Amino acid sequence: MSLPESALPIVRTATGFFQAQALFAGIELGIFARLSRGPADASEIQQEFGLHPSLTHDYLDSLVAMDLLSRDGSQYRTTPLASAYLDPTKPEYIGGFLAFNQRRLYPAWGTLGAFLRSGENLAQKFSANGDFTSELYADPRRARAFTEAMDGYAVLLARPLAEKYRWHEVKSFTDLGGCRGLLTTRIAAAHPHLRGVTFDLPPLEPFFDELVDAVGGETDLRDRVTYQAGSFFSDPLPDTQVYIFGHVLHDWVDERRRELVGRAFEQLPPGGTLLVYDSMIDDERREGVFNLLMSLNMAMISGSSEYTVSQGVGWLTEAGFTVEEPVALNELTTLLVANKPL
Repeated sequence: MSLPESALPIVRTATGFFQAQALFAGIELGIFARLSRGPADASEIQQEFGLHPSLTHDYLDSLVAMDLLSRDGSQYRTTPLASAYLDPTKPEYIGGFLAFNQRRLYPAWGTLGAFLRSGENLAQKFSANGDFTSELYADPRRARAFTEAMDGYAVLLARPLAEKYRWHEVKSFTDLGGCRGLLTTRIAAAHPHLRGVTFDLPPLEPFFDELVDAVGGETDLRDRVTYQAGSFFSDPLPDTQVYIFGHVLHDWVDERRRELVGRAFEQLPPGGTLLVYDSMIDDERREGVFNLLMSLNMAMISGSSEYTVSQGVGWLTEAGFTVEEPVALNELTTLLVANKPL
């Protein structure tokens, strides 16, 4: 066997956290927010943020090389990518999701070797009953940080979901486990004929009200979107034509997934539809590094996993649905459209 040309691919993987931490620091310091408002040179940034003079140029130029900042002469500004997604004043801001990765997931992944031996997930470590949500939502600051993290993930999928399903054929939908409702508001705003419901646990309802008040403005959005508090395992589900399980099934083991899919089938009207999306794994389990590692991530957090497209289709078919061809919402996320027969 010939010697590979270089070990650099391994080195790039091993040092990938350099870029991640550079990104996290820019969000934490507020550099992207500042440079979205207008350009500044290195000395201005150094003084404004209290950076060490010997480190400022290397850090800023690293962000230039990462295509997060641009430099024109001595002036730095955000690139269109960073301006759109890293400025907290913009509607597509994903900083909450990135902060969650930095504060919660990054330290956990530092213990991957130990986790692979023990199998003890974070929910088991920090919650007596293995369910971290009750303790998480009991702390308003942690609850807000969690909703902001889920907002950041929903931003990535709201537009493709609004575009890639035939919403013109229905009048109502429910996002089951929809957190504080960002997906619901985005889909309803894109399709003014729709009425949407966010269904999640009671502690999240105030965050839903806050969000709708902020984005509703002078539109009729407040009249078309509502929050219904409850557990999708035990409480009646809203009466709508479409249900959504978005990044929900990956939170649970197979038995609970079957239970959720079965409940959706029972409570949907004939001709109703269940939309399921997750970072599903290809059936050959050879592609999609992110999806496979996300499966490990879910195991580390709650003892669950991602699943293959065929597994998802199997649970839906088993419940009685007819499943359409899978749809790529983006390169990381697969959508399954499951229809209940008339």
